[in-house]
Amino acid sequence: MTQTKLEIIGLYTPEHEGPHIWLYGHAFPCVVHSVAGGMAFITAEATGNTFCTAVENIRNAREVPAAREFWVNEYNDGFGPLKLSEQSAKDSGSDGLLRTIHVREVLPGEDA
Repeated sequence: MTQTKLEIIGLYTPEHEGPHIWLYGHAFPCVVHSVAGGMAFITAEATGNTFCTAVENIRNAREVPAAREFWVNEYNDGFGPLKLSEQSAKDSGSDGLLRTIHVREVLPGEDA
């Protein structure tokens, strides 16, 4: 199953049913409950906190496929467990390590 991520597609508009992103240093998924004037009443999905923010900080988004990536160590006698970062794979290396392999999922429509 392919993972997804949110991609910003433009400024907030009330016609867009969601998803939405709140820009506050980083981009956070949010739910827009209501808008009055230049303020939006939202819930930040990561924390569940509800508050008001300027509408200019909200963006329309859409879900797009995101390739999965992982790293695996190859040994003389086989392969080790999958790791989510290159550093984690290298840190778990042991005797007989031949190399650390980076694996990235190829999404439909991408060249292999």
